[in-house]
Amino acid sequence: MSTDKLIYLICAAPSERDSLTKYFQKHQFNCQVFDGLASGREGVAAKSPHLIVLAGSSLPSPDICKFGAFVEEHCESPIIALLTQLQMSIVSEMAESENLWTAEYPISLREIRASVNEALEELEAEE
Repeated sequence: MSTDKLIYLICAAPSERDSLTKYFQKHQFNCQVFDGLASGREGVAAKSPHLIVLAGSSLPSPDICKFGAFVEEHCESPIIALLTQLQMSIVSEMAESENLWTAEYPISLREIRASVNEALEELEAEE
């Protein structure tokens, strides 16, 4: 599924970021890539994406929750957060954002793409 919907990919780990970026490009997603939460916040403040994919395995859980709250204050973009099992338990207790969806590592690129497609289809249905 190619899309004109803008997706922000936020990933601090260089190898994971490269893999996800190449995979998203291969499947023709309109994707802007950020190397961490600070640059992701700047991106959200400048322009609201339709969807945010946050590869959070190398990010502190409290920072992920704060980012979710920041996004909710500035736009209505849903976030798909890819998290470790430990992060899942922490984020589920701390997250205040209703637009924060989580998926647990290990997760395949195909499963990530399916989650992105599902989220984009829901967004289109709401329009």
